[in-house]
Amino acid sequence: QLPNVIAAGPVTIQVSTRGGTDGATMEKNAVTYKAKFGVTVQHVSYGGQPEYWAKIQALHATKQAADVLWASTGGLFLLAYKGILADLLPIIQADKYDLSDYVPAGLESMKLNGNLYGMPWGGHPGEGAGILYNLDLLTAAGVTGLTEDCASMDNWTWDDLTQAATKATKQEGGKTTVFGFMPFGSYLSLTNTIGGFGGEFLSPDGKKLTMDTPQFKAGLQLESDFYNKYKVAPTPDPSLDSSALFASGKIAMVQTGYWGQFTPGEAAIKGKFKWNVGLVPKGPAGKRGSSLTINGQTLWSGSSHKDEAWGFIKWLMEPDVQRSTILDGGSRPALRKSVLEDPELMSKMKAHKCFVPFLEGSEPWKQPWNFRWEEFNQAILQVFTPMYLGKQAVDQAISDATKKLQAIVDEPIA
Repeated sequence: QLPNVIAAGPVTIQVSTRGGTDGATMEKNAVTYKAKFGVTVQHVSYGGQPEYWAKIQALHATKQAADVLWASTGGLFLLAYKGILADLLPIIQADKYDLSDYVPAGLESMKLNGNLYGMPWGGHPGEGAGILYNLDLLTAAGVTGLTEDCASMDNWTWDDLTQAATKATKQEGGKTTVFGFMPFGSYLSLTNTIGGFGGEFLSPDGKKLTMDTPQFKAGLQLESDFYNKYKVAPTPDPSLDSSALFASGKIAMVQTGYWGQFTPGEAAIKGKFKWNVGLVPKGPAGKRGSSLTINGQTLWSGSSHKDEAWGFIKWLMEPDVQRSTILDGGSRPALRKSVLEDPELMSKMKAHKCFVPFLEGSEPWKQPWNFRWEEFNQAILQVFTPMYLGKQAVDQAISDATKKLQAIVDEPIA
């Protein structure tokens, strides 16, 4: 039944992305789709986040938005709330499209007020859900039990990672030449780390900061200790290229996501050392922190080619299209059982098999009630910098950050 295109003549639809790898992937898919179905798909890049979301709203206001809009959970709900996205359920029901292969949590994460506003095209358990590791560096430093198999890191705790990072850190002439570990300080990465201690940024309703707890403090203290106590991490700097440093053997471990299998990837490492991506360690709470994060494919409510746009979205979700896209380094896996359990992905991807159970068991998406997630995340990238630089103790950092973050949460819907 793919793609169920209804058109009186040649049709062109637009699909937006934030550019980069997503854009390159979409352009390849556009060529394939036209060859198969005769529908021209024009890719347009609206630039990176957070500007991406403002661009969509501006184009919607002037009735010029793309028919298919890439939208992650970080911005999807505000677009849905403002009527920019179409509810897909009536379209799916009219098409008799079978949703039984989809992971329920994946579909639920795309819903607002019972309406489905996107298909779960690419999922991950958070931006810091994985640990990219240089096996050769760690083995040479005396770390035992780790192999090229991603599962060899499954039972690591944060203490294990800290010890390994300390062993791998090297100094010459008072200067660090190899760093043991580079954490990442985004909201989602800190959720992966602090969540393992049982800490949370927000109350379940997203209206109150919950950072003043022993669990949150313990997790954030570890984050500070990587820089200030153990001195295994490079000084935070937005211009720091962790992928290049890892590929050149200057960092033993980097906090990453599913995409750590692609970036920097073998194209940059070029066989210089053995590597893989394990899962973020479990914390004292006996779990890995998570927040089910999805890159969705959505339909613009103002599109005059909704049938053709839906046909393209549906095709993007097909297991064979997903398999090709993922193996090419262009996406995280869709929340479909046939994609997550795909034998080729299990055998050819270095860490897919390790991420699948984590994806399937991830805690739901967490965000401020007013959908100001992007603003919240940008603030978090800044508020803890004095602590990372050793200029603030954890208690003071939490106190200052709470004031700034609560001010965002107290704002009305954007």
